Amino acid sequence: MPLPAGIRCYAAAATLGSRRGPVAERLLGDGLVPLDSALGRHAQPDRALAVPAERQWIGYQVGHLQLLSSPEVYARLRDWLSD
Repeated sequence: MPLPAGIRCYAAAATLGSRRGPVAERLLGDGLVPLDSALGRHAQPDRALAVPAERQWIGYQVGHLQLLSSPEVYARLRDWLSD
């Protein structure tokens, strides 16, 4: 399903890695979801969500459940929602 037209969509994702890289993104992810999946990316363009890069956020050294209580995630959501 494509993103809804006329709606600003955002994606917050995490990786257990300390920086971007193929191992951190593909193998580690956030311990539950690979980074590409969390950001709606897919090798087949018709299956990708195409969330604009400026509306994506990646937390490093953050696990899947840590996203729920991360001050960084809260700050990012607050910034996005204040637009």
